[in-house]
Amino acid sequence: MQRLFPSALLLLVGTSAFAQQGYKKVHNQMLDQAKVLLANEDYEEASKIYKRLLPVDPLFVEVFHEMGVCMANMPGQKDKAVTYFERGVEGRYTESYYELALARHRQQRFDEAVELFEQYKLANGRIVPDAEVDRRKAMALSAKALTAVPVELEIKNMGAMVNSSAHDYCPLVTADGNTMYFTSRREGTSGNMKDPFGQWFEDIYTAKRIDDAWTNAVNAGTPLNTLVHDATVGLSPDGSSMIIYRTQQNLVSGDLFEARMHARKWQQPEMMTERINSESHEPSASIAPGAQEIYFTSDRPGGFGGRDIYRIRRLPNGEWSLPLNLGPNVNTMHDEDAPFMHSDGTTLFFCSNGHNTMGGYDIFKTVLTDPDMNGWGTPENMGYPLNTVNDDIYFCLSEDGRTGYFSSERSEGLGMQDIYQVTFPNSQLDHMIVRGIVADAGDEPVKARMILTDATGEEIVGIYNSNERTGRYLMVLTPDQEYRLTVEAPGFAPQASTLVARMQDGSREMALDFVLQPPNVRDGLTRNE
Repeated sequence: MQRLFPSALLLLVGTSAFAQQGYKKVHNQMLDQAKVLLANEDYEEASKIYKRLLPVDPLFVEVFHEMGVCMANMPGQKDKAVTYFERGVEGRYTESYYELALARHRQQRFDEAVELFEQYKLANGRIVPDAEVDRRKAMALSAKALTAVPVELEIKNMGAMVNSSAHDYCPLVTADGNTMYFTSRREGTSGNMKDPFGQWFEDIYTAKRIDDAWTNAVNAGTPLNTLVHDATVGLSPDGSSMIIYRTQQNLVSGDLFEARMHARKWQQPEMMTERINSESHEPSASIAPGAQEIYFTSDRPGGFGGRDIYRIRRLPNGEWSLPLNLGPNVNTMHDEDAPFMHSDGTTLFFCSNGHNTMGGYDIFKTVLTDPDMNGWGTPENMGYPLNTVNDDIYFCLSEDGRTGYFSSERSEGLGMQDIYQVTFPNSQLDHMIVRGIVADAGDEPVKARMILTDATGEEIVGIYNSNERTGRYLMVLTPDQEYRLTVEAPGFAPQASTLVARMQDGSREMALDFVLQPPNVRDGLTRNE
């Protein structure tokens, strides 16, 4: 591949190497003001000043670069930033190489992005550390690999009946697929107020599906919406309980609230337990089937870095357990968000800008392999074109695993983030649940180790443990695949058998109990024989 800007590598500069031509005192004052606004992330006001400075000295590449930074951080303006970063690279401004690499990534020009990242790493005095540059380079390579093998699926924008020209995101759909709630920042919100960046406050909207067509979305009204920010977070499968995020009156901090439906009307939302809400930020949550577990995200201390996913369970006394971090298989040193526990109770969908993301947030899925030991399978990127180089987030899936909804900002959208529907040719719940009890001949529970291998017995697929108090276990298997299973426990003869998880009457669950015998008793039997 031809190298980009081959003569520039040793000439990158952190600031303009030449005196600004045509700059007078007033221009330097304007530049100082623009830099302050930029540092305070007031990109729109800063861009207005940079725009006036650009023609004063067309060779002052630092101004072009910082104008590009403003555009890259303004809603709907990222594409316009590219030209400014190209001018910065032409003028050998160091940081423009990194920003142009990010832009080439968004344009799916992955080889150019990788080349620019490599050139940026050769410069002295860089702002971005090697670890982050390498991470961004890995994203570009991951995106290149995933776009080369697109997943078979159909994506459809929900259209003007649901989406608007403003941000529309975080769809929540009941298990029957007939009712949707989502968050919107369109004009007409309850408080009729805008934030400092000119966007309307968040409100919750709802739409109904009638004969495969969605009705026009309407504001959900009180008590779900108030004068502050109110956003959808989680919904129970039957639609009787909703978790919302609501800011405090100061509009700085916020908490999660739960609203319940009674007589087909939403009741006043109540603040959720302090086991979830903390002094840290908890923006997302999901109610598991049966409402006895809640998965939520938090950036509280003690995690793996950034925002992590946690789980709490309802205890026998009705109180909530302490939060349990889902561990390093799910959480990374970066951000995980928007958990959605499917109504099957074992498949968790979530978003992450760690793992092998294509760029920004990607949608991943993992399976609960051991409920008692907090065991989770390796997260799987759900592939392109569901995931793109932009943020793809807030995914939920229908009960049959064939229809999903998510939020994304795409060129064919109505403006900013839109809600999309994805239809898969096959169910995305591509596993079977095998559960049962391991006990002795007297029906007492046994803590056993269950070793699952492939049909040859050479490759270990998983190691599971039955619960010491109840004897219960759960395994997640591929349907119709043959396995070898060994069940062993101290003081008992091991049992070895062939196992094939077969779906019966469309059910993805299979019951299989084991009775262990002392070593002198042969041919232990399973209870389903």
